Amino acid sequence: MKILRKIAAWLVPTLCLIFVASAVFRARAPEKGFHFKDFATLPVVSNGRVQPLDSLARNALLSIVGKQRVPGDNAPQSPSEWLAELSFRPEVADERKIFLIHHDEILGLTGLTRDEEKTYSYSQLQPSFDAIQPEARRIGAKEPQTWSPYEKALMRLTRNLGLYNGLKHTLAHPGQNQAEAEFTLFLSNIDGALVEAEKKNNGQSFNEDAIASAAARMRSILEWAPLTDIYAVPSGDTVDDWRKLPDSLIDAIDADGLLPATLAYARIGDAYRANDPVAFNSAVSEYTQWLSEKWPERLAKGSSETLFNRVAPFYLSMVLYVVAFLCAILSWLKQGATLRQAAFRTLIIGFILHTAGLVIRMMLEGRPPVTNLYSSAVFIGWGAIVLSIAIEAFYRNGIGTAVAAVVGFSTLLIAHHLSLSGDTLEMMRAVLDTNFWLATHVVVITLGYSATFLAGTIAIVYLIRRIFGSIPKSTAASFRGMVYGVICFATLTSFVGTVLGGIWADQSWGRFWGWDPKENGALLIVIWNAIILHARWGGFIKDRGMMVLAIFGNIVTSWSWFGTNMLGIGLHSYGFTDSAFFWLSAFIVSQLLLMALGFIPERQNKGTVKV
Repeated sequence: MKILRKIAAWLVPTLCLIFVASAVFRARAPEKGFHFKDFATLPVVSNGRVQPLDSLARNALLSIVGKQRVPGDNAPQSPSEWLAELSFRPEVADERKIFLIHHDEILGLTGLTRDEEKTYSYSQLQPSFDAIQPEARRIGAKEPQTWSPYEKALMRLTRNLGLYNGLKHTLAHPGQNQAEAEFTLFLSNIDGALVEAEKKNNGQSFNEDAIASAAARMRSILEWAPLTDIYAVPSGDTVDDWRKLPDSLIDAIDADGLLPATLAYARIGDAYRANDPVAFNSAVSEYTQWLSEKWPERLAKGSSETLFNRVAPFYLSMVLYVVAFLCAILSWLKQGATLRQAAFRTLIIGFILHTAGLVIRMMLEGRPPVTNLYSSAVFIGWGAIVLSIAIEAFYRNGIGTAVAAVVGFSTLLIAHHLSLSGDTLEMMRAVLDTNFWLATHVVVITLGYSATFLAGTIAIVYLIRRIFGSIPKSTAASFRGMVYGVICFATLTSFVGTVLGGIWADQSWGRFWGWDPKENGALLIVIWNAIILHARWGGFIKDRGMMVLAIFGNIVTSWSWFGTNMLGIGLHSYGFTDSAFFWLSAFIVSQLLLMALGFIPERQNKGTVKV
């Protein structure tokens, strides 16, 4: 029987390891036909940083359609495959239904009818551009805070159409089918036109048609350049030295030949249009080899980030946290020790993946773990799990595991929704561009968030168990010790983090404290945790009262974390996302309802404690 229990305790974690290994294997498995995985690693500069084509395509799809895959039958199987189609066969990509439209007024403006999936293609929207553009200009002239839901939806659609069109012009000119021949002919025409212009200046007979042809091709290139803001051609050692593809053609006039990256994208596009995977793979391989010789660090970064995107460690962690939670809950019903061990081991696997994701993001960004709202959500969950693991190692009752799984899953879910706004490895704002303070103030204050949320989540579990089942005295004591210890830690980290933030503010803005909304929010967390401790020490509250106050700490922390950004004022208002208002409000209401559970009397049973 003991052997069977040991096997059962390892069965779920082993299956989870197989699940993770299969995800890694799929991400690294070689491809047949077109090698889009290699194409995906090619670096470009967008959003102020070097990133692979894979990230460029994923972020665009997240913004446009809300997912990293193109919906529909026979759709491209990966973001990079979709980007290749958009770049080199735009007439096919334009028929993909990827633009979400939920608002009826926008449908009325475009003349479209309601689609069952609420998605529409670029070709369907194109006839209504003349109606959309003046409406977007009218709305853009107003303050964003005054936009109605319809106006917000239209501006979002306009932004996504611009993003789509910019990507379409990044790696190719949609009007060219034989790019290498067109680029070569462009240079030849320019050289010929220069010769004819020299003849004209010297009063000799010249070929007017050659000059006119070269001028027409030059106009086409100059009109192409403003249509994209992505730099695909490396031409120097820094980000500022990168060039847009059309600009690189103009540079080639003085360089007496196409730059290697320009020629590579021309050949890649020609091979894709010709449905020639051998030529496509060869062109990608040759360009990759050139990059590995000239800028190996850029190629290595692109490969690492692409693999990170494909493996999706945070998504895998979410799945494992759900499994750990279910095992922990079941352990309270039957087979306690066996399922509790399985839950804890599964949690550890998820936590290792979570940690690996954090570390890889730090390496890719060259920054400490918290730099924006997205990374703060990832780190808050990570910090809460660290504390929960320590709690579970001490008490060994499954509570720490269950709470860690809930907080880990919830924060990663929040992070996923925050990723819909764009690149999560974005370039730092100037005021935040200091690794020392990001590694001290931001990390410490975020640990305060983690601890406060953890205390509130443990309190929620306590109140739910109290209502739906009696709590033994030993378990009640465990809950009390957990919440009290975590609140002590939260008070310390919140206070130290707030003081460090004041020192940073003094260095950056010349004052220690300015009553900024974000500063006030941080101070409220310190004050509220201190109130809980003093109320406990003074005997004003017992176990139940401490749990109710700890849940209210979730409201205080969520407002400091997200709510202050929604005010749109103050020096800390960057990262604003008004779409979170509904969910923040819903969260606050849910916490108030959970607090109300504390006022429901508990039936007193033998072996339980009345609290």
